[in-house]
Amino acid sequence: MKLHSIHADGFLGARTIDLPLIEPITLVAGQNGAGKSSLKDAISFALVADLCRVSKKGDAETLISEGASAARVFVQTDTSDFEVHISKAGKITDHASGREPHAALPFVLDPARFAQLAEADRRIMLFGLLGIETSHKAIGERMTRRGLSAEKIAAVLPLLRAGFSAGEKHAKELASQARGAWKAVTGEPYGDKKAEGWEPPPVAALAGDPSALAENAEARAHEFAQQVSDLQQDLGAARATREAAQQRAVRIERLRDQAGMVERIKSRLATAEENISHCKAQLTAAGSEDPKAPGSYLLRGMASTLGEFVEIADDAGIDASLTNRARTHLAEYRKLHGDPNAKPADPARLAEIRHALQTAESGAANARRDLAAAEAAGAELEDLEKAAQAETPKTGDIETRLADAQRRLADWQTDARKYRDATGAAERRTQQIASAAAHHADVQQWSAIADALSPNGIQAEMIAEALGPLNARLAEHAALAQWQPPRIGADMAITVGGRLYPLLSESERWRADALLAVTIAQLSGLRLVVLDRLDVLDTAGREDALFWLSDVAETGQIDTAIILATLKAAPPAKALPPHIASHWIEHGTLIATHTNQQDLEAA
Repeated sequence: MKLHSIHADGFLGARTIDLPLIEPITLVAGQNGAGKSSLKDAISFALVADLCRVSKKGDAETLISEGASAARVFVQTDTSDFEVHISKAGKITDHASGREPHAALPFVLDPARFAQLAEADRRIMLFGLLGIETSHKAIGERMTRRGLSAEKIAAVLPLLRAGFSAGEKHAKELASQARGAWKAVTGEPYGDKKAEGWEPPPVAALAGDPSALAENAEARAHEFAQQVSDLQQDLGAARATREAAQQRAVRIERLRDQAGMVERIKSRLATAEENISHCKAQLTAAGSEDPKAPGSYLLRGMASTLGEFVEIADDAGIDASLTNRARTHLAEYRKLHGDPNAKPADPARLAEIRHALQTAESGAANARRDLAAAEAAGAELEDLEKAAQAETPKTGDIETRLADAQRRLADWQTDARKYRDATGAAERRTQQIASAAAHHADVQQWSAIADALSPNGIQAEMIAEALGPLNARLAEHAALAQWQPPRIGADMAITVGGRLYPLLSESERWRADALLAVTIAQLSGLRLVVLDRLDVLDTAGREDALFWLSDVAETGQIDTAIILATLKAAPPAKALPPHIASHWIEHGTLIATHTNQQDLEAA
């Protein structure tokens, strides 16, 4: 990409710049704040839409120079023109919008950018720059050359659409699954050395046919299983009988206590019955009629009159049947209420006697109830004592025989399994060895595929194939510039003289960045480079850089190189190597231009 001219208005410190690129190499010098870096940022803004000093498009208005109403950058190249505007409101109008810039362009416009990439991103960038073939077919062929399984290669290749890391992760997962399968077959943790040629212990030899021995052991095990079942039932019945006997013994003790109360209850009943008779006699003697009861006085008077009637009835010759009826009623009255002619009893005394009678009758009823219960307890006690005379079964003997039967059952079952396992054990052992070997082979294959797809595998292999010419080109440029050559390793680390890039001084990093940028410009076909801050080099270093770039331009390896430097004055044309134009910039405006061609014409 050859640049013909650059025009910038109102962009940061580049207030009004018209820069014709009349030589392959353009040196723009000026003091601090003159607008050199703004010119560099303007070029990046036009060519790759890099906002440079702001992170969001919404802040684009801050890129407009102070006092300017808008910003405009125009870059003319041999292929097309690039023009970008920023309005006062911050709206960006990019006439190159929609055109995808070359992938290497950011790295030649900002040489330090390449060294700032992460190693993985640097590898991806170099893949594209060096034209390394990363198609599935090319990667598959490389894995085939490594002796990997075609079937497994075909299984992993589709995953590479998501990148090498996706394929590597998948292969590692399958290797882990294969290790788990090996452990499931062998019963042992996987190990590379252990798995190589692994075999289980040899099958132990048996005296006799394993199948016949197994059948005999199973038959004996069946016999003892039946014995165990019968003894378990016997033990359950014996424990139930023993528990019933214990409950019966407790019941007998309670019944004995209850049955022993019979005589005492009979005595209590007799006393209650005597009290009943005594209370009834007292009631008869006292006259049981309540004088306050309704009709009591009338009834007593009628009974008294009836008594007088009876006394004179016989002498009066009254009918005997009537007299007898009168005597009967009078006797009933006397039985219930006493003599009708006697003085009525005290009501309080009668109430006391009646209460005593009720108490005696209640006591008699309770005694009869308790007596019946005690006699029933005695009958039940007799039956239970007869049952208790039966012998209670002993559980200890049953438990001993059961434990022996269970032990012998377990022994026969163990023998049966042993003999069954021995049947066909040789065939199973052979199958186990083959299965373990197959899983081990899977582990080896998937692990090898994961290694091949890792950053240090095929990627490093492909990079290494291309890094030779790349590092050779860097060494050629370093020799022209009389500098130490930078080198990119297979791990993507950048070194100069054996030291890693982050350990270099500022001037050493500038030289490395410049050499890398020019090499990238050549390999990408852009042949364009922008190098800022040439002033970090001393005078001799600046001369080396300019003469080197002059030689590169002389041989047509670079079409356009723009160098920016903070200097006290613009170098005179006679001090510059061929193919270099020198410009002085102040306050964002070009002041003077010097070229070797001008000197020749003046001469």
